[in-house]
Amino acid sequence: MAPCPNRTNRLPAAQSPVRVPAAQGRARPPTLALLLASIPACAVAGADSVGNSTAVGLRGSLPTVTTATAAETQSANSDMPLSSSDSNSNLAALSNSTLSLASAAADGQARAQSVTSWANLGACGIATNILDFTDQGMRTFCHMGLDFWWNWNSVPKRSYSSPCYSNTHVPMIWGIGGLNAQQAATHASRLMGYNEPDLYGPPAYPGGDYLSSGSFAPTFQCGADAIARDWQNIVTIYKRTNPNGVVVSPAMADPSGSASSGAYEACNHAAQVPGNYMAYCPGWLKCFKENVKRLQCGDTNCWDVIDVIQFHAYVYTPEDLINAVMKWEDTWFEDLFGLNGNSKKSLWLTEFARAGAVDSTDPDGKTREFMSKAVKYLKASPHISGWSWFSQDVSTFASFVIGGVVPESSRWSSELINQQGRATVIGEHYASLCRGDI
Repeated sequence: MAPCPNRTNRLPAAQSPVRVPAAQGRARPPTLALLLASIPACAVAGADSVGNSTAVGLRGSLPTVTTATAAETQSANSDMPLSSSDSNSNLAALSNSTLSLASAAADGQARAQSVTSWANLGACGIATNILDFTDQGMRTFCHMGLDFWWNWNSVPKRSYSSPCYSNTHVPMIWGIGGLNAQQAATHASRLMGYNEPDLYGPPAYPGGDYLSSGSFAPTFQCGADAIARDWQNIVTIYKRTNPNGVVVSPAMADPSGSASSGAYEACNHAAQVPGNYMAYCPGWLKCFKENVKRLQCGDTNCWDVIDVIQFHAYVYTPEDLINAVMKWEDTWFEDLFGLNGNSKKSLWLTEFARAGAVDSTDPDGKTREFMSKAVKYLKASPHISGWSWFSQDVSTFASFVIGGVVPESSRWSSELINQQGRATVIGEHYASLCRGDI
């Protein structure tokens, strides 16, 4: 059965797999930043003769280079508890990488790049299909000054009177399907990979669309040759059409909270049909990396052709959101720093929202508080190059269990722009945060 790329209902119903936020108390270790800050930029491959970074993310080459200092990283973590075991393990891994990094830099062949910071450079966007149905909504979006939007589709679903819609839309290849080659031949500046291939997400109601591409075995089986070849074909066609285009990885739902680095052997045998399926694959992205790294995509392998790793997070508090992001920063640090032969990448949080919210007028102010703290961290992180708020209303946002907490309402509300095309209270607040007005 071919995956359905048309999106209406986005999230699992209450009986769907539990999404568990990352464990409390994780922090990006200051000792890691201290060691990295001691490596001269000129000694690391990826910097040009005048020390400018060639790091690529959602905004292309960085217009300026800001080296992440130990003081900056310590400041960013000053309110966060430090896990000594995390610090020691990451520091040991980085120490083992330092000699190979210096050696590779000497002969100019290393894929690793200079340590740069994405702080205050991240792109701010919106994930929604509400804009598919309202021209006024697109005019509102363009007026809000956000950087991008996406709708789980390879193209906008309609034409709009506001010209900003075309160059701000980020296309997605939703899952394995017969139109992937055609959809990959896009001149869009960025292309997103499969949507939640790690999650079994059937329609939340009869007649609804499939919520996750992991509902289908060809996409869920991360180690299969079929998905590796499909990815190779997508990326090769995209880069041939748009050599400077930014490749964004498949998007992880990560319900296990492992930053998609857990066990994955059983995932490759899952049937993914009603009555016989795995709810989620804890190590889908780790498995996918190993699978596609053996294939060639242009002048590099089909893992390191990726510029941005994307993931999703739904939690009740900003602290849990920050911990979830930190888990990804800790787990994928070799890719984020370009160590051990990996190309340097950044992170993109492509779906996030405050769980439990039921009113976009935000009468108690809790959603705006959540947004403020979350966006502050995302802006400050040296590894986050973009983020997009999940913007849906009660007609399409089905609630679900998170960390054992059963939702009080069957529907949630997170829309920044309503069906009438007007900015909501939380939408105005989000836009102000993104613009730096507040």
